[in-house]
Amino acid sequence: MNQPFNKDKVVVITGGAKKIGRATAKKLADQGFNILIHTGGKSIDEAKKTVAIVKEYGVQSDFIDGDLADIKTIDKIKSAAEKLGTPSVLINNAGLRIHDDFEKITYEDWKRVMTVNVDASFLCTQALIGHMTKQKWGRVINIGGLSAHIGAKERAHVVTSKAALIGLTKAISMEFLERGVTCNCVVPGFIEDFDSKEKALKGHWLRHPQTPNLVLNRFGNPDEVAEVIANLCKKEADYINGQTLHVNGGSYTP
Repeated sequence: MNQPFNKDKVVVITGGAKKIGRATAKKLADQGFNILIHTGGKSIDEAKKTVAIVKEYGVQSDFIDGDLADIKTIDKIKSAAEKLGTPSVLINNAGLRIHDDFEKITYEDWKRVMTVNVDASFLCTQALIGHMTKQKWGRVINIGGLSAHIGAKERAHVVTSKAALIGLTKAISMEFLERGVTCNCVVPGFIEDFDSKEKALKGHWLRHPQTPNLVLNRFGNPDEVAEVIANLCKKEADYINGQTLHVNGGSYTP
């Protein structure tokens, strides 16, 4: 395992109980970061499992649950992160994906998606970035969505929210570059949502309104996305800033 460059540095991962969140937590724990996992509440058991796995790397870890649409949850995240050490990396991974015909999307659903996918990313960043600027080093990584780049039917609110994250990424990257904090957006492609070696659609992709374009004839896996995220959190990645990095095997080539 890699040795930590600062034993007090803390990574916060929203929506981090499983899949990409868990895979990222493991890789960053191996780099020596303490890990705080946030879950919206439906994956508390998975969050506990992730915390237990992370602690095997010899670092500290904890989790909190809470609705990101509630400002009190942001306060809970900040407080819990400070108890673990110095918040140094924020991974805005939480996302809400629902679908409906454009004409049937309610304003309540529109606002809910925007609140979880965009507002929470802004608020979490605002709450934690002061710790990063004080130590003149930090990382904010927003997890985007491929639909923001290729479009998707029945997901106008999701597509719009993920596109907004790109703008937020650019704004943060420019405002804080002279204070040692970088901000990038990692966009997963068609990532497996099931524990199986079969190629048949399962899990999340059964509910998706579009059939994945698998140019490599396979789904990606969470570890492949986590590897990119973890590399961005290294000191050597200081020169990568304001970028949108796609992890999709070539299914989309901007």
